[in-house]
Amino acid sequence: MIQPTSLNSNISKSHFGGCLIARMLERSWRAVPGPLSISPEDIHEVAPQLLATGTGALAWHCIQSLDPPSTGPFLDLRNAYRQHAAESAVHQINTSDIFTRVRAAGIEPVLFKGWGLARLYPDAGLRPYGDIDLWVEDLQELSAALPSGDERVYCVDPHVSFYPQYERSFDDVMRNSHLVNLDDVRVRVPADEDQLRFICLHFLFHGAWRPLWLCDIALMVELTDSKFDWDRCLGGKRKHADWIACAIGLAHQLLGADVSGTPVEKRAQTLPRWLTTAVLKQWEKGNGMSLAESLSFSLPRRLLNPRTLVSAISEHWRNPIQASVEVNAWFNESPRLFFQFVSAFPRIPEFIKYFGTEIRRA
Repeated sequence: MIQPTSLNSNISKSHFGGCLIARMLERSWRAVPGPLSISPEDIHEVAPQLLATGTGALAWHCIQSLDPPSTGPFLDLRNAYRQHAAESAVHQINTSDIFTRVRAAGIEPVLFKGWGLARLYPDAGLRPYGDIDLWVEDLQELSAALPSGDERVYCVDPHVSFYPQYERSFDDVMRNSHLVNLDDVRVRVPADEDQLRFICLHFLFHGAWRPLWLCDIALMVELTDSKFDWDRCLGGKRKHADWIACAIGLAHQLLGADVSGTPVEKRAQTLPRWLTTAVLKQWEKGNGMSLAESLSFSLPRRLLNPRTLVSAISEHWRNPIQASVEVNAWFNESPRLFFQFVSAFPRIPEFIKYFGTEIRRA
């Protein structure tokens, strides 16, 4: 049976829920995750957040060898793993079908995330994904090569560019990409150096709201070997290389990823104080929705209670991480409030638009 344990004393108690999620997922990407550092009662508390962020299967991976009861949240976590395992088989068929179709049309895309990451985990059911992200040169050609209407049974998310801080051209990524086997189809994925850089930036640009993405980073870092080209992964502007190092540092400090012997080892141990706090606070909050997606749910009822209107507005305030990357700031010890204001300014028209709509609706 699972034995209760106490949280590490050096973890802040100010964002207890975020801390519990971090402890639940510690080393969860490994074939043998290691001993749990939270109690059964804690698992009950964080299970809804784990399930909502796609990490329920990883949590089950950590507890299944401990003979957990088949009731309540433990059953939910087990079912999440089973569901992801079944969905994984479908996603693999879809990914294979996509590459078969586009190659027949003379198109060679690069697959980011999705199956390209899930295949690295020790079990196919541990890493859920939905959209199939493809980087291509021509969106119209890709669209023409894929089935349309009711024949489209999968969701393809095409890209012709990524974040400016990625600092990679399509041709550059293509030259360094490689083919991997998916049944009888060869799928093109980016070089590990390019994939790791991308998922670090993706994690930061989305405000670090999903712990699954930090598990991806931890997994990829621990899979690096002597052939891994850190100069390529960290290449480009020094500021952006530091962002990558900080993202890896978060995987080290929050999830226990092994970064020993890597060029980012020192930076991983000396992160800005606000950074880990921002991640834990975001995980505890667990809100990854955008302004457009969430405002209509929260604002009408808040308008009926003006005392909580400020709280409603704060729900749509960029966290320190997302604000910092949006304004292209250094990750140093400087306070983040200024960057959050600067980041908020361009979205004022958007907020006014939805604010006015919801006032009329309310």
